Amino acid sequence: MVLTDPTRERSQRLRFADKVPARGRSVPTVEIDGIATTDLVTTAVDIALRSDRGHAIVVLDAVLRRGARREDLIAELERRPTRRGAARAARLIGIADARTESPGESLTNLLFHDLGLPAPILQQEFRAHGGVVARVDFWFPDQGVVVEFDGLFKYRDRSMRGGRSAEDVVVDEKLREDAVRAIPGVEGVARVTWRDVLPGGSAPTELRRAGLPVSHAVRRTPPW
Repeated sequence: MVLTDPTRERSQRLRFADKVPARGRSVPTVEIDGIATTDLVTTAVDIALRSDRGHAIVVLDAVLRRGARREDLIAELERRPTRRGAARAARLIGIADARTESPGESLTNLLFHDLGLPAPILQQEFRAHGGVVARVDFWFPDQGVVVEFDGLFKYRDRSMRGGRSAEDVVVDEKLREDAVRAIPGVEGVARVTWRDVLPGGSAPTELRRAGLPVSHAVRRTPPW
């Protein structure tokens, strides 16, 4: 449990609670199920300051998708009296992107930054003959490379298969990838999973094979 404590100037970690200092500052709240809770911006900054980079970027992306503004996150960070973790949090706020559509995409986008890759276009639509051929997670136009994050849920969760069998989903995904590879300008396609993008995963190798300028594998061990 994470609590905001208006009597404290420093953080405190207890066995069952993690206290965020709030002495001398006004903390905006919203009511959820009758419980006063910090608002999206305050919560996101608290997490960016206290959690590992992976959890932080997932939350920052999510609050941006829900309408929070980047400048409000920066302003909230600058109001905090402590500077511990502030530089890291500021970098994550700068990386955060509302266009990611899942935690896996958030972690993949963070990995791109860690690898020093050029900024991709997110949710790129490719059209032909007046219709959409495909919408892909990440598009690197200068390299002609598409990157897709595959959380594997579509194969395992029956509710996401639309009445199709897992085998049908695999075939459909193969046909979709073939269509993407046939799009003029697409030179390579990389598919990455949770295992690939987590610390120690093979995503850097897969991205290099697809044609992205990955010069070295980044070393990331928790906390990121």
